[in-house]
Amino acid sequence: MRKALALQILRENRILVTALLLALLVCCSLWYATFRQSSQLAQLQSDWNSKRRMTAPRAEAQRADNYQRDKEQLQQLYATIPYRHEFPRVISEIMDFMALRGATSGGMSYKVRKTDLNGLLAYTMTCSASGSYPGLKRLIGDLERLDGISTLDSASFSTPDAALEKVVLDLQLTIYLQEKQP
Repeated sequence: MRKALALQILRENRILVTALLLALLVCCSLWYATFRQSSQLAQLQSDWNSKRRMTAPRAEAQRADNYQRDKEQLQQLYATIPYRHEFPRVISEIMDFMALRGATSGGMSYKVRKTDLNGLLAYTMTCSASGSYPGLKRLIGDLERLDGISTLDSASFSTPDAALEKVVLDLQLTIYLQEKQP
């Protein structure tokens, strides 16, 4: 009889029983998400922090190694920069490049200025050359092979007479030289 009564109550309150079961399911899901997953999250965070603590000394050592390597590379770069008294050699190197490409040198002028870098001077040099267009293009490529550090600030081509094959190249270079010998 109790069984029949329980079945009758279930049939009459089907929606209520379904809602009660759904509420129970939601409560269980929230409990799982709150307690079980939060403990897993705390465990994962502590694992992550311990791994970070273990790798921190290695990262410090790597930073020190990188600093030392970069410092050595800068010293090697400074070793390739010519000294101030070698400026005539650099000019003769430029003149040799011009002669190699069949270009005739025009006027040359330069201006010296100090740089923000300790012990470096910047020689801003303006010069012109005339010759064939392909030869002058190769000359620009040759200027990239100058010893030390130099930049080609501007280059302009012009032709005084369209009937002639001669082209005039006006250049502005900045050549960096060391101020003093060690």
